[in-house]
Amino acid sequence: MSKKQLECRIVTTHGHRHDLKTEVGMYDPISGRYEPLGAHGPRVRDVDKMVAGLAARIEAEGHLLTFSDVRGPR
Repeated sequence: MSKKQLECRIVTTHGHRHDLKTEVGMYDPISGRYEPLGAHGPRVRDVDKMVAGLAARIEAEGHLLTFSDVRGPR
């Protein structure tokens, strides 16, 4: 039995938090469900490190990986 490939979209949202952190979450385009994974930063390298680790896990599991970068309030 083959594993079903899913689309996993990592969403980073900048500029809507008072503490200047960047929110990172996952969005499922099939169900329209968004799941926040936490806030990181405000240093860009903190966010990049978290996203890189998450991306590596998703790709290792064989899923399709996409990104979305949002600025301002949602």
